[in-house]
Amino acid sequence: MTTNQSANNAVTTRIEEKEFITERIFNAPPELVFDAYTQPEHLKRWWAPLPYTIPTCNVDLRPGGVWHYSMCSPEGEVHWARSVYREIVRPERLEYTSTFADEHGNATDDIPEQLNKVTFEPFEGRTKLTIRVQFDTQADLQATLKMGMVEGMTMIFNHLDELFVKGEIA
Repeated sequence: MTTNQSANNAVTTRIEEKEFITERIFNAPPELVFDAYTQPEHLKRWWAPLPYTIPTCNVDLRPGGVWHYSMCSPEGEVHWARSVYREIVRPERLEYTSTFADEHGNATDDIPEQLNKVTFEPFEGRTKLTIRVQFDTQADLQATLKMGMVEGMTMIFNHLDELFVKGEIA
């Protein structure tokens, strides 16, 4: 288990056989955290690890709908990704698959596809966000961890927390 401190609380990650689980508590109600996680105008502000940006973000929030976005490096290098929603229960949980894609939303094999199960639980007047990222194989998990996915998730959750603290997502 790894714990990465932020100003207010920690991002905790556990690595298991074919998945990793990341938890974070946000000082915001589940409805607001859910909206930050599903609305393009919010996602564009926090989803990419800094100093990357999200110039393109399209969300079709329904089962079978696609979340397609690009991340741009400071040098102008663009990376595309897409997620396909399987389950949406506002404001309690989301389930979707994710992988890298091209600019048209076609999946690529640059990283293994993963299944994301996200829960938004009320916790002492705040929200406990839990993400279970599952892979088909242990090798797929290890390849993704080597890319720095846990560190990237820690960065984006710290950034989201800052937006809540500053009242920029309310």
